[in-house]
Parts: sequence; C-alpha cells; structure tokens
Amino acid sequence: MYKYLLEIIKNLEGNIIGVGLDDMLLSGFNKNNKVCVYTINRAPKTKIGFGKSKKRTTSSGRTINIKKLYKYFKKESIDYIIGDVVEVNDYLKYFIRDSIYLDRKRILLFGSKDKLDVELFEKRYKRYKCKFEIKQFKDSVLLIIDNSNSKTNWFKNKLYFISDTLYNVVEFISNVLVS
Repeated sequence: MYKYLLEIIKNLEGNIIGVGLDDMLLSGFNKNNKVCVYTINRAPKTKIGFGKSKKRTTSSGRTINIKKLYKYFKKESIDYIIGDVVEVNDYLKYFIRDSIYLDRKRILLFGSKDKLDVELFEKRYKRYKCKFEIKQFKDSVLLIIDNSNSKTNWFKNKLYFISDTLYNVVEFISNVLVS
C-alpha cells in the first residue's frame, strides 16, 4: 500500500492536509517540490502513575479539534486530504462534513482492514454525491474519494450531524450492553 501511496504522492500538486502521516510518507512529500503539506499528528497516550492515561496532544500541547480545521483553512484552497483512519475515527462526524467543504479534488484515507469500516465511510460520503473507490491490499485498505462534484446543503448537514450522533449513541449503548 505504501508503494501505491508514494506513486500517488509523486504526481500531486497543490496544498495538502496530512492527518497522522508516518515518516515514509512525509519523506515522499519532501521529494515532491510541487506540494505544500500541512500535517496534523497526535502524540501517543502517555501513562501517569497507576494506569491513568493523559489525553493525546499535538506537538504544540493542545488536543486536536477537527471542528476548527475549517475555520483555520477556510482561506486556503486545499486540493487533497491524506489521512490515517486511526487518527480520523475519533472525529468522524466532524471530519466528513469539514472535508467536503475544505477539499477541492480528492480525499485519500488508509488503514488496516480491522480498524476501517468501509461501509460506514461509503454511506456517509455518498450522501454528498461523492465518487467512492476502494483499493484493497493484503492487510490494508485505501479509500479514494473524489470530492470535485460534491453537493452540500446547510439544512441537510444539520440532519446528517444529528443522525450520526444518534448512530454513535446507539452503537455506544449496544457496546456497553454486549460487554
């Protein structure tokens, strides 16, 4: 999968948001002079004392707030978003909505088959009339979402947000009852 991503990175041009990229992909971006990359990474959780864990933080010491991405990059034209699903899963309902507004061309999301719910991503991006493509590899999956002809509506966004929140609540309750 990384070879395929590095081939895609060679041909990219423009501004890119990278969420949770590792060193191999960042070195691929460093070789390409036609791109400007904004990276968002979280530090791993750290243990304090007896089993208590601290919040994940960015390098600047603040937790990531995906809601503020749109406000920060509103004036920039972002061409691509490349992200790891592990980093995106915590903020999924905000990330999908904001990525539709931010991105002009394509969204590339990658992750292992165990941690990626392809049907959920497909259902939520198809709401906005995005083209959805899945590339499967041995142990990982790459989602390519063409966002160039997407359609949005303020009222529908509010309804989607409420339905996603209710879905998360029902899923949480079912997980508690099962365990």
